[in-house]
Amino acid sequence: MRLEFASPHFLYLLLLLPVWWVLVWPRGGAGVLFTRGDLVSRQVGWWGVRSAVALTLPRVLRSVAMALIVVALAEPERIEVIEETALRGRGIGLALDLSSSMLAVNAQGGSTRLEVARKAAIRFANGRPHDEMSLVAFAGQATTRVPPTTDPHLIVKGIESLEVQLLLDGTDISSGLLASIARLVDSRRTPRVMILLTDGAHNGSGVQPLAAARAAAALGVRVHTISILGPADVAAAAAPERWGSGATGKETVLTAISGLTGGRYFAASGGAALDSIYREISRIEAPVEDVTRREVRHAQRLWVLLAGFLVLASEVLFRGTRRAVVP
Repeated sequence: MRLEFASPHFLYLLLLLPVWWVLVWPRGGAGVLFTRGDLVSRQVGWWGVRSAVALTLPRVLRSVAMALIVVALAEPERIEVIEETALRGRGIGLALDLSSSMLAVNAQGGSTRLEVARKAAIRFANGRPHDEMSLVAFAGQATTRVPPTTDPHLIVKGIESLEVQLLLDGTDISSGLLASIARLVDSRRTPRVMILLTDGAHNGSGVQPLAAARAAAALGVRVHTISILGPADVAAAAAPERWGSGATGKETVLTAISGLTGGRYFAASGGAALDSIYREISRIEAPVEDVTRREVRHAQRLWVLLAGFLVLASEVLFRGTRRAVVP
């Protein structure tokens, strides 16, 4: 907290106060000190000291009052610095596979892979209120279902509307990557993160997945890949340390995509595992705390002006006591 003046040039008027003091200082015969009533007989011992006080104090009070009025003209302001902490989310793109194989029944709970993926993605979206998210669906081609938005309810509605029949069948991972990259580039948030979920190997033509991954890395997009597998495949494919080590061809490609972009590869066989994966991604991509400082100015002119008038009133009251200077 500090004090500043909005009109500091008025403070130069304070230089005139010594001049005023000299001009009004009593000279010989300039004023007469008097007492009222029958107190004259009791003033013999301290008359000199009290005379000096009686002559000087009114002018001191008036000088202080004038100085305060000048300070009030300079518009003093008390500056209060307020720190505000806000969570800044990320730009997150969800890319979900809608190939026909997503209709396969998952071993856990009897739900299809698409149903499991939808429910987990909805829970993830509801838990990310600070992010700007987009939704891309892909199969044999890709389409944007929800452009970048800060409203998680729109993302949830988009996820709920996903159906396998929406797109030409197939698993074109590259098209999903490129479509989501395009939406993330539109996002105003950084860092930019993509979560790509699929249950199949790439079988599209044209741009290859690793080429699309290099494009993502060049644009600063980090890609986390999730593979929905059958229970027997999870143990062999779960998070290999080296690309292709202990993984099928599909997992090798997904691991390579994540490795090239600085993301992570995950494998899941059911809803509980998928929820755990999304929680881990939320931990990795936690919102960033932004601390902003702003200044709040509190005008002090009225208080200074009131103080000046109080001092001036004190001087007037002092002149009205039994001991005073005239004129």
